[in-house]
Amino acid sequence: MSVVVCKVLENGYEIAADSITVRGWTQSRGKNTSLSKLEEVNDMVIGSVGTAQEGVLFRMFAASRRPTTSDIPGILEFLSDFSDWKNKKIGEKGIDNSYIIGLDGKAFAIEAWLIEEIVTYEAIGAGKNFALAALYLGESAEKAVETAIELSVMCEAPIRLIRKVVE
Repeated sequence: MSVVVCKVLENGYEIAADSITVRGWTQSRGKNTSLSKLEEVNDMVIGSVGTAQEGVLFRMFAASRRPTTSDIPGILEFLSDFSDWKNKKIGEKGIDNSYIIGLDGKAFAIEAWLIEEIVTYEAIGAGKNFALAALYLGESAEKAVETAIELSVMCEAPIRLIRKVVE
């Protein structure tokens, strides 16, 4: 559930996310939860869709570590280290969530072990197709999330937006 969107700009990128949180069959709407799917952690922007458990664990892991390089091999090694750390913490190995990570002026989309640098735009989550259509039509990341919220029952306001500009 959810949607996280990234749009690459001439001088950086913007990442936006919805705020739906679901426990079982019940959702926490609007400002009824403090859990965010989009956070700045250790000079990285991390957006996640999937289980809240893994998203929180990933941000906890990232608070004290960073990829050694801002490229696909560096991100892959970072994810591998997270998988090992997660297994030690809760006895579950692997990457179940999807992520968009921004660091050092670049953004990467992660689905399981597939990592791609985002060069134009990308979206992950249940609202992905609606958001991609809006991005294709030239809309901003925020407008793409707004579109997904309007059209998908799996997405909910408010929208969180983080814009990073490279000097």
